[in-house]
Amino acid sequence: MEEEKKITKIVINKDDELTDIVTAILDSPNERIILTFAEETDLLISPINLKVLLETADENEKLLVAQIIKNPTGLRNAKLAGISTIDVPSFPTEEIWEKEEINYANRINPPKEEVMPKTETPTKEEEDTPKISDFQKRIDSAIERGKERREIKEESSQDIQNDEDVLISLDEDLPSVNEDLPITIDPDLSKVDFSRKTQDPQKIQPEKRVKERRDLKLNVEAIGEKIKNFFNNIPIPTKYKKLAPLVAISIVLLILLVGFIYLNTALLVKVKIYVEAKEVSIEREFQGDKNIKEIDFENLKIPVKSESVEKSRSTNITATGKAFKGEKAKGQINITYIKESCNDDTAALNLPAGSTLSTKGKVYTLDSDTSVKCTTLTVAGITAIEVGEEYNLPSGQLFTFQGYSSTELLALNNSGAITGGSKQEYTVLSKADVDAGVEDLKKIAIEEGENELKGLSDKWLIIEDSLTSEVIADSIKTSVTIGAEASEVNLSIKTKSTASYYLKDGFDDGVEDLLTKEAKEKNLFETDKDWDLELDTDIEKEISVIESNEQGVKIKLVAKSSVKPKVDKNKIVDDLKNMNWKEGQEYLKGFEFSEKETKIEFLPENFPEFLKRFPKRQGGVMISVLNVN
Repeated sequence: MEEEKKITKIVINKDDELTDIVTAILDSPNERIILTFAEETDLLISPINLKVLLETADENEKLLVAQIIKNPTGLRNAKLAGISTIDVPSFPTEEIWEKEEINYANRINPPKEEVMPKTETPTKEEEDTPKISDFQKRIDSAIERGKERREIKEESSQDIQNDEDVLISLDEDLPSVNEDLPITIDPDLSKVDFSRKTQDPQKIQPEKRVKERRDLKLNVEAIGEKIKNFFNNIPIPTKYKKLAPLVAISIVLLILLVGFIYLNTALLVKVKIYVEAKEVSIEREFQGDKNIKEIDFENLKIPVKSESVEKSRSTNITATGKAFKGEKAKGQINITYIKESCNDDTAALNLPAGSTLSTKGKVYTLDSDTSVKCTTLTVAGITAIEVGEEYNLPSGQLFTFQGYSSTELLALNNSGAITGGSKQEYTVLSKADVDAGVEDLKKIAIEEGENELKGLSDKWLIIEDSLTSEVIADSIKTSVTIGAEASEVNLSIKTKSTASYYLKDGFDDGVEDLLTKEAKEKNLFETDKDWDLELDTDIEKEISVIESNEQGVKIKLVAKSSVKPKVDKNKIVDDLKNMNWKEGQEYLKGFEFSEKETKIEFLPENFPEFLKRFPKRQGGVMISVLNVN
């Protein structure tokens, strides 16, 4: 089936059945449908099947065009069914679709019949004078030419009638029949002894045979007389009465033939079975076992294995760290130790080398251990903690020591300025440079390792959440140390990726069996019949590792899908062919798989109930299985 520009093309092969085509029309998402008869098919033999297809399209508000190539009979039957046709391999033109839209509108809403103007009332003479066609004129001519021959026959027949053993009715004695009112006459056979038919003719006495022959002759004469009287009472012109028996017989045979053909070709039963799919889900825990080779669904054991790969990657990174080199500023300060009731006996305050002091946000350290006595100025040397001109200070600056308040211990550089500080900037390898490079290399190496693990084997499936990757410890190497002056540095790393696998051979089939078994155990369709269930091929599976240790691996399976009863349309049709109408209706009530009841439609609609039956011809019973959302 192909779709192009909102047109659905249904290609019909010789093995396709009427029900398949009807289903395809119902499932078409487009309003324009082309039926392409690519091969010889029985569907083109009769316009009845084609009429069913057209009615199906009309009921679903779809336009239908039949593409029939090199098949005049099929074209004729399609036109008799009212289907628009084309006999070329190309798509129908827009003009054809427009005409089909008009035809569809006329079929749905037929135009009202125009009232014919009244004609003049014929005179009584015209009404009494029958209109004779050319065919009737030729018959009358033949009758006139054989008039003398018929008179001779009348005389002969009259003589024959005098014989007790022979009874012949002349053509002129047979009444005609009205073609519009076909009538069948049941002869009066009440006087005939049918029990005689079961006797051996050789054992019947001759006198009995003569009597039976005479009784039969009298019965036939009575029947002939009744038929003759019946036709004589019908107001048919005398010259046409000789044709009445032939016409009557022809009409009866025609009616029987038409009735036989109609019962075997025109009857159609449409059955719509509504099926509602229901959701089924399972949750199972499988014990992973590295020592088995097949999945054990009964004991929930599954073969597993672990694999790992290492990847090495290296690259050059650009150093972006900043550092300075130069001289630190130096100078001398006068330290004063202040304490209440301070005297010469007060113990001295010892300040170790490296003690920090600051002024205006600049930090310095003592160059050596210094002992400061109360009431005594102590001179000490200091050095800036970093290089740079900003640590050069003029004299007269007040310093405070870390850990002491300014009212207890302070210092002044009143003996001179602090000088000698200078600096120069340069580039070094920073830790941030290394971390950024490792992250880039890690992404590449891990992606390659995981892809390799995912395609490791066709017989095994990877458990996605078991996949882990990491950078191997102590594998990060740089050509220079962090903090060293550099512009471009080589960086290398190693990664390790690990994953667990389970054997996939037979796993999907086993999951389907588990879901189907679960649906049957829960009796989702609330029936006492053991229906075959049809599982949706789209199964959602989630597999995860819930435990992994020295004892083994536990795998959790969560699966979900939808399931519905499997309806065998061919079997239903075969079963219905052997049932009467009432039995078939009861049988079809067993195919109710949703809140919507099975719908049975007999065509034609006004067909007598007592004559209804399930057609045995191919395509006479159309089974449609419709999904209910």
